[in-house]
Amino acid sequence: MKKTQTILMAAFVLFALTATVSSCKKNENKAPVITLMEPENNSSVTVGNELHIEGTMTDDESLHEAAILVIKGTDTVLANYPTVHELTTYDFHVHADATTAGSYTVKVFAEDHDGEQTVVTRSVTAK
Repeated sequence: MKKTQTILMAAFVLFALTATVSSCKKNENKAPVITLMEPENNSSVTVGNELHIEGTMTDDESLHEAAILVIKGTDTVLANYPTVHELTTYDFHVHADATTAGSYTVKVFAEDHDGEQTVVTRSVTAK
């Protein structure tokens, strides 16, 4: 009888510990998702026209910071830092002037409150 009680008590303790440890697991945070509809990668634009940057950034919990950049060589042509703090979805549509011929890089960055980051990059040529 004592042996049965010991086995049952050990099984109960093991079950209680397993339940406690599994309930302490932190929900896995996912990095923000950026859907960039414009521009397409390796696209082109006519010099003097605008470069359209359009898309959506989302996070399963909430966004913390974001940036939309257009870079030509070492020069930043556009630096847009939208207020996304505490939002779960942010739609954006911004424009940058393609004033000179050459290669432009579009970078869209999003970070959530847990420090998870996503960067989407597109190359555009102004001709």
